[in-house]
Amino acid sequence: MKKVIKLVLITSIICASIIMLPLAVKADNPFITSTVNRFGEIVETQDAYESIEKIKNIEFGSDVYALNAPNDIYLDADDYCYIADTGNKRIIILDQDLQYVTSFGEEQLYQPYGLFVRENVIYVADYGLPDDKTTGQVVLYNFDKATKLVTLKEVRGTPDSKVLEIDNFIYRPKKIAVDTNLTMYVVCEGSYNGILTINDENRFMSYFAPNNVSTDLKTKLIQFFYGENQKANVKDVLPTPPFNVHVDDSGYIYTVTQTIIKNDIGDTLKKVNIGGENFYPAAMTAAGDFVAAWSGKYGNVFAATKQGFIYEYDLEGNVLFIFGGWSQTIDQLGLFKNIMSIAVNSHDNLYVLDQNDNSIQIFRPTDFTNTVHTALGLYNEGKYTESKELWEKVLVYNSMSDLAHKGIGLAHFMNGDYEEALKEFKIANDKKDYSEAFWEIRNVWISNNIVVLFVSIILLVGAIVALTILQKKKHIFDGVKTGFAKLKEKRPVRDCLLMFGMLRHPLDTTYYMKTDKKIHYYNGLIFLVIFFLVYIFGLTCTGFIFNNVVIERTILLKEALKIIIPIVLFVVANYLASSLLDGEGTFKAIFLTTIASLMPIIVLYPIIILLSNVITNSEGFIYYFGVVVMIGWSGVILLVVNKELHNYSVKRMVLNLIMTIILMLVLLIVVILCYLMLSQVVTFIKDIISEVIFHG
Repeated sequence: MKKVIKLVLITSIICASIIMLPLAVKADNPFITSTVNRFGEIVETQDAYESIEKIKNIEFGSDVYALNAPNDIYLDADDYCYIADTGNKRIIILDQDLQYVTSFGEEQLYQPYGLFVRENVIYVADYGLPDDKTTGQVVLYNFDKATKLVTLKEVRGTPDSKVLEIDNFIYRPKKIAVDTNLTMYVVCEGSYNGILTINDENRFMSYFAPNNVSTDLKTKLIQFFYGENQKANVKDVLPTPPFNVHVDDSGYIYTVTQTIIKNDIGDTLKKVNIGGENFYPAAMTAAGDFVAAWSGKYGNVFAATKQGFIYEYDLEGNVLFIFGGWSQTIDQLGLFKNIMSIAVNSHDNLYVLDQNDNSIQIFRPTDFTNTVHTALGLYNEGKYTESKELWEKVLVYNSMSDLAHKGIGLAHFMNGDYEEALKEFKIANDKKDYSEAFWEIRNVWISNNIVVLFVSIILLVGAIVALTILQKKKHIFDGVKTGFAKLKEKRPVRDCLLMFGMLRHPLDTTYYMKTDKKIHYYNGLIFLVIFFLVYIFGLTCTGFIFNNVVIERTILLKEALKIIIPIVLFVVANYLASSLLDGEGTFKAIFLTTIASLMPIIVLYPIIILLSNVITNSEGFIYYFGVVVMIGWSGVILLVVNKELHNYSVKRMVLNLIMTIILMLVLLIVVILCYLMLSQVVTFIKDIISEVIFHG
């Protein structure tokens, strides 16, 4: 019994000790990190950054400085932090350790919305007061880091310009950036023409990086028909003004714009050179509510949205990471209420300014992100071989990283291992570099087999010449020719071969199809199936460089409907239109001639597909020219056939085709409506059956 009591006591002590031990708690991020895959889809990935600190109150001795509706933040080369504390009409400076240095501006500033630091000169974009008397200004301060003193240098009001005077421009600066030439790039309220560029003498030079005008279809049609007629009821369409601007020492200017975009694709973030050329693609993954941007030291760029999401892009505008989010609680580290600015220090830590929360949140990159950044830096410098090992580490974190596969592919390419490079470029969906690697492989193959190719061509030509001579003298192929002639005379074969006559004699072929009642529908159906098989052959076998189809995501039924529905709609609509316009073609003749007009595609497309596997981007005109020829040829045949089949004049033929297109649209709408109605009926019946079964 004593042993049992001792055992119980010992067990109790051990359990109590375990309970009393301090537990290591992991503070997981409250957000999910995402990236964009090769299909343009946003997918989850490893954590790129972790939130480490939030600053709300800045202490200096017994004083506490609380932010009030801050609008901008800036970090200089020494990691000094400058905050536009708008609500308190001041600028606050913190040192590298985020300790208070000084604050200033209460006597000169009205509403400091933006700031920028260049050569220890602080440029403050002061919005002014909301009246016509006190307009905006740019106020310059000198900052001496040794003495920590800030002195007023200059106050710049509305820049000198006759253009601005004529336009009655009201100067309301909201954001500012300054390049190495001390040219100011100022974002002003209501500046639809773009960003104001102002020299160091406060003289307006020009508007910079204006956004394009986007109009709806209705407005475009009214403008097309009415032209410059002022009586037309068309309101002036103005481009969206830029929202923010950032300049780095590499000479690029980054602009962000808030506007409506579709499917997360747009040009709301731009990387512009001094000539106004945007280096980012016009259709890149972006957000419609970007508020600020900041460039990193690896060619990467950060952009923050008003709703709390942070995007990181690489040198070419591809998304690396998306993280952050909107906070639904009062105080939650890693999420935001209303981002207004973003900056990055020399240690790659992100500083994010939250206006509604009156705070600054700091994010630290994870080991995964540090590896990506280091590899990205080597990649941008052209050190592909040196970056290979780092990209392989990135693949350990994310095996489907297109950027990593591209970096490894370039390393193989630089080492002359073109076969391996080709594989990596294909995984990364990098068609440009794939083409370069394929060009090298093709050159090597041709060099190694040039003699064999030359001899084979000579032997082939010689064999053809020899067989031709033998045929003339000995008639060795007469039996074969007779057999083919008899086969061609059989009705099914002759009817099928009639389709090929559309290539050389479209008028005669149309006449036969129109008058010969023994030609059956199955002839057209056979070639419709052949046409679909050729289409599938194109989807699966077109060379990677020219093929934009994702085979693993292709649905065969969907592809079949893409072929069948347009043809059926055209045949039915053309028959209805010809009935209204006294056409002579029967439904069967319209069906057969429509299928026969596709013969150029059936004949030429397989050849083009095979060619696409042996040419590169530099010879791509061959592929695209072939596609244009076969489609154009089929289109011409369709026009000629339509005119001959219905015995129309050119004018009536055009009218028939226009009516056919209109009827196709009407039929499509009717089919969609019928489908919707049928689906509702089916749903209604299912609901009734479910109600009877479960509640009856």
